Amino acid sequence: MNNLWKAIRDSLHHTPSIVLATLCSLGVALLWGSNIGALAPVIDMTLRGESMQSWTRKSIEENKQKIASLEQQIIAAPLPSDKDNLEKDVAKERKSLAWNEWTLSWENAVLPQDPFQTICCIMGVLVVSTLVKHLLMLASDLLIGHVSTKIIRTIRQRVFDASLSMDRKTFQMFGTSGFLAAITGAADGLANGLMSLFGAAIREPLRIIACLIGACLISWRLLLLTVVFAPLLIMVVTYFNRKIRSIASSILGRNAGFHEVLLEALNNVFTVQAFTMEKHEKERFSVCTNDMRLINIKMIFYTGLSKPFTELVGIGMVALTVCAGAYLVINQKTHIFFIRVCDNPMSISELLIFFGLLVGASDPLRKLSGVSISIYNAAMSANLLYSIIESKPVLQEIESPVKLDSRHSVLALKQVSFHYDPGQNVLANIDLEIPFGKTIAILGSNGSGKSTMIQLLCRYYDPVEGSISMDGVDYRDLAIHDVRKRIALVSQNTELFNRSVWENIQYGSPEATREEVVAASVAAHAHSFIEGSLSNSYETIVGQSGQRLSGGQRQRIALARAILRKPEVLILDESTSQIDMASELEICETLQTMKGQMTIVIITHREALLTLADEVYQMQNGNLHQVAHTVVSSAA
Repeated sequence: MNNLWKAIRDSLHHTPSIVLATLCSLGVALLWGSNIGALAPVIDMTLRGESMQSWTRKSIEENKQKIASLEQQIIAAPLPSDKDNLEKDVAKERKSLAWNEWTLSWENAVLPQDPFQTICCIMGVLVVSTLVKHLLMLASDLLIGHVSTKIIRTIRQRVFDASLSMDRKTFQMFGTSGFLAAITGAADGLANGLMSLFGAAIREPLRIIACLIGACLISWRLLLLTVVFAPLLIMVVTYFNRKIRSIASSILGRNAGFHEVLLEALNNVFTVQAFTMEKHEKERFSVCTNDMRLINIKMIFYTGLSKPFTELVGIGMVALTVCAGAYLVINQKTHIFFIRVCDNPMSISELLIFFGLLVGASDPLRKLSGVSISIYNAAMSANLLYSIIESKPVLQEIESPVKLDSRHSVLALKQVSFHYDPGQNVLANIDLEIPFGKTIAILGSNGSGKSTMIQLLCRYYDPVEGSISMDGVDYRDLAIHDVRKRIALVSQNTELFNRSVWENIQYGSPEATREEVVAASVAAHAHSFIEGSLSNSYETIVGQSGQRLSGGQRQRIALARAILRKPEVLILDESTSQIDMASELEICETLQTMKGQMTIVIITHREALLTLADEVYQMQNGNLHQVAHTVVSSAA
């Protein structure tokens, strides 16, 4: 529940809306109780054919008679203690008399004298008050909806911001499916819980309190009989809430698994089709959705079962109290089993109103069962959301980073070692110094550590041992943004957005002009196919991950994007692996003209790119050593 409290604290920024919604809920509760209580004079007048004024005059006469009788008893009372008790009863009756006299003066000024017209007037007031009650309820729901949707929007933004700022290790721990489950299902669950917490969780208890206060005014002792079943009600509610809480946690876990299966299959649909694994993926999805179905059925079962049990206990409480009240009315008694329940025998109308108020209290009590379920769901959702928001990144930003105001002169790796799992080194004691403007190539078999070294250069990870520095300043002492804005990476697995070609090239360089974008695409030898092959030229939407383009076209667009950024360090990680030989030679010519203007790091096995390198290095089992060009050429 701690994370739910964090969401509640976040909502305190909207205190005025919450307070106003609470006032609306209070108004709803008062109207709910008063509407039921207003039936008392109507019932009495209907049975006896009296007007409101005559009914009140009768009450005044009863007050006066009781006062006169009590005063006679005071005179005759033998003991001082008896006199004190009788004087208290007189004071109570005098207060009731004053209230009834004020009520009579108000009734004479407002209500008609005719009984039927009085009933019609009261019914009209009930209709209007019911309309006002629902308007207040609508206003409360809108205010709480405004607060909850703003909070959820903020939390979704924080989750999204956190995911974009995460280092690779933390991001992989949650996975894309985890983020999707959090931003969709968990956020909706928290929103519904906050709606219930600030809405029904406040409104329904107030309605109960309003009804219980009205019943207490009729006979507080009789009302106490309802607590006989209260422990049983608490046990029932606690049992079902525990069951539902564990199911809600399972639903969130299954929801993440559902998104994982869905995203994997759809993002790799061509691989699924190429290896004829459609049936396998359909079965995985079927199993996943069936698991979710079974868990949801359990949720429906326990949720549905909790309502009748809660209502049954509530009705039992009402039934016991009404039976006791009926005994008092029918037999005109004031005691049950030698226990004093009321000062005077209850009337039929008082019993009916008492019963109505208890029924009025049982309705919101039944609804509170659903509210508790919604709040528990919100607590489970908050756990997932805040675990992402508050996750501590492996890469720690320094509070006061060093700022490099000018272009760097040297990029250096000193005794760099790195591992993903302890005891399994991927890089070991790498020493490399790259002056600005130099072009180097790195060779190596798969798994030798080349890509890991690139990820360290881009500061997706920090070295376990040693350091990477620019002009002698350790990466750890620089802002992550400062490091990465100096670097442009073109990888073998090209990542494009489902936007236009123009937006994909301009991505990362939003200030670039059209002329600069076209110049970058010309340099990457992408301009010709953009203008000649694509239906809308630079405005063509490339599809998700650029699936509407060929592999070579995607790589050239990615290269244009990197060139447009005008980086200090350009890293090409097998960036021409899907480009034909003629285009690659043209790109090599472009890169040749760029030599000296930036540092270029090339990972490739293509001979054309290797000829660009000033120095060539070989990566073997995490160790880096320089090799001669002649050795490389003969190997190629």
